[in-house]
Amino acid sequence: MAQPHQGAIKGENTGYDRQLKVKRRRMQRIAIALIAVLVLSWLYIIAVFSDIPFIKKWRDIYIETAMDTYSHKWLATFFIPGFVIDEVMDKKEAFIRSQKTLETSWYQYSELPYLIFKDANTYQNAGAEGATDPNTVFYKRFPVVDPASLEGYLAERPELLADGYDKLLINEAFAKDHSALPVTVHGDPILVLDSENGIVIIEVTGDGYVGKLALVTNPAQVRVGVSKYLGRVGQTVEQIARDNDAVLAINASGFADPEWHGNGGIVVGLLIKDGKILSQPVNNGYLNIGFSRDDRLYIGASIEEAGYRDAVEFMPALIINGKNVTDGFTGFGIQPRTAIGQAADGTVMLLTVDGRQLGYSLGCTVGDCAEILAKYGALQASNLDGGSSTIMVYRNKVINRPSSTTNAGRLVPDAFIVDYAKNVKK
Repeated sequence: MAQPHQGAIKGENTGYDRQLKVKRRRMQRIAIALIAVLVLSWLYIIAVFSDIPFIKKWRDIYIETAMDTYSHKWLATFFIPGFVIDEVMDKKEAFIRSQKTLETSWYQYSELPYLIFKDANTYQNAGAEGATDPNTVFYKRFPVVDPASLEGYLAERPELLADGYDKLLINEAFAKDHSALPVTVHGDPILVLDSENGIVIIEVTGDGYVGKLALVTNPAQVRVGVSKYLGRVGQTVEQIARDNDAVLAINASGFADPEWHGNGGIVVGLLIKDGKILSQPVNNGYLNIGFSRDDRLYIGASIEEAGYRDAVEFMPALIINGKNVTDGFTGFGIQPRTAIGQAADGTVMLLTVDGRQLGYSLGCTVGDCAEILAKYGALQASNLDGGSSTIMVYRNKVINRPSSTTNAGRLVPDAFIVDYAKNVKK
């Protein structure tokens, strides 16, 4: 009987081995895919349904962040069951309801002085009355400034003191290297020190966010500016600042924004300018936020109680009568933020936190805003409209990095503006 050719046997074995290897690789791929599906399913179940505090916190923040936008709600609804989303949003609604009774009361601080400047070298304040030394007066006006760091900065730039401390102007708003800048007593870099106008602008940073905090020592300089076309179309904050000859401005009110195509002309909530009511309160969880005629910031007080000269309406309150009322609440997600506050000495705080920019700043929670403002002594503070509206303008230039499609920011109905000191009636 003839034997098979050795080469034919070898070829048949080689073909069989090749097929076997292909099947094995295919089975390995299937096994890897199944394992990946199981792992992803397990991770999904943990991420969506787990009550582990760390996971639950960041899941809730993710849901809140997505649901707090007009165009990106699908980032939550596509992946997460409705009942999980509803549970998170119900907590947010409960938090909003809990704030309805909050109201500023200044009576316990009635004896504390306000920094109301009489002229360039003296001002009315306990312990500073009659002070004549320019250096002494300067550091009493700006107690937030770390003297050693400022003197070191000025030693290398003596020309900045050519007109004295009362005319000192440091403008490093666009400085990329902050290592040489003066700092606050809390160690935050000072970007702007505008002595003549009583303004300090600080960079504030935290876990995943970068922001600007402006401190305005004379509250009489802060008021509301509105769009020239209010009711029809808004203006950029920069335009509102220019029209009102303001040295500093931030966005303020929310506005009607159907399908994220609003033109900023229709304000939502209370709007008072120079004592004139331009828009009535909506009372849907929003709180009145504004300055009385004695330049105190009131939050939650009625129009009659506060006697507002300038006011808007928004939510949530951050600090009321010295108490942080957010309690670390994250129910509004991580977003670009704008906020306003006031310290016991009258100093007004204007805060913007940039967001939605990977590698730079994602944004922050309302609880983060409260912590920033409390660190600098806020006794009253409230959140304002944020998101792509968040913007800060100083001397007619945008000095933060808005998340809007243009550096000019969105069209808005109004802004909190800061007058040049020379334009404020004594």
